[in-house]
Amino acid sequence: MKRLLQDGKPGLYLSLAAALIALVGAAAYVAIYMATAAPDVDRVFSWLTFGLMAGGAVLTLAGEWLRLPFTPILGGACFAVALANHLAETAYPLADVLTGVPFFGGNPVLAVAFCVVFGTAAILNVAGAFTAHRA
Repeated sequence: MKRLLQDGKPGLYLSLAAALIALVGAAAYVAIYMATAAPDVDRVFSWLTFGLMAGGAVLTLAGEWLRLPFTPILGGACFAVALANHLAETAYPLADVLTGVPFFGGNPVLAVAFCVVFGTAAILNVAGAFTAHRA
């Protein structure tokens, strides 16, 4: 760990924060949706979103550990696609809330909460990708 943080600049810390938020968010995403789902999985849950958030976090952490300069871009792409997929799935429960007709189903509070978590990870990663990582 000391080797990783030895000569780090703000970009490194932003990328690490994004990866940790994404990893914890992905774990919470799958755990909460599996715990709160009825016999069928909630409409908002997507294995693609989970896989991209977890994969992007692992890619970013491994890239920082190995000091590969291109991994913030790869991790950021994973985070951005996962966020876009989750935002598309969030439209269904929000449509129910806005129209007052329970047609699509889904938990709008959880959907918006995970939009914030995944969006935070994506924004931190983008900010870290355009900032110096090593001295």
